[in-house]
Amino acid sequence: MKNLVLMLSLTLAIGSCSQNEENIQTDASVYGTWQLIKSTANNVDGSPSGWQQVENGYKIIFNKDFSYESEIHPSDCNGISSSTYAVQNEPGNSTIETTIVCDNPNKTFKSKHSYSFEDATYLILTPIEPSCPEGCAFMFKKVN
Repeated sequence: MKNLVLMLSLTLAIGSCSQNEENIQTDASVYGTWQLIKSTANNVDGSPSGWQQVENGYKIIFNKDFSYESEIHPSDCNGISSSTYAVQNEPGNSTIETTIVCDNPNKTFKSKHSYSFEDATYLILTPIEPSCPEGCAFMFKKVN
């Protein structure tokens, strides 16, 4: 009986460890520099359209210290004092929330995207807040 309890405990412990390692790898996979390569939006009638190639797309960087950098900024933000991101992973619902704080004028811009991966080199971001009324998504390729 003791052996059965010991084996059951060991099995649960090993299963828990491998599950935690998977979560850590998923969290870590957003780190790095990503370049926009494709975008999509629904057609006027609401039907889905295919991915459209983007030439010289902008880059975004998710740093390990949870700071965030982007080559595009809010149009009425004349300087950025800080930009950060937070990742949330729940079954079937992984999100990235970014916060940009402007120097002048003193404004804060927040956005929230669901994210997923295609293979290990493509990050797909779909806006939640603010959303795209026509339904859109953006595909980024990891470049660093």
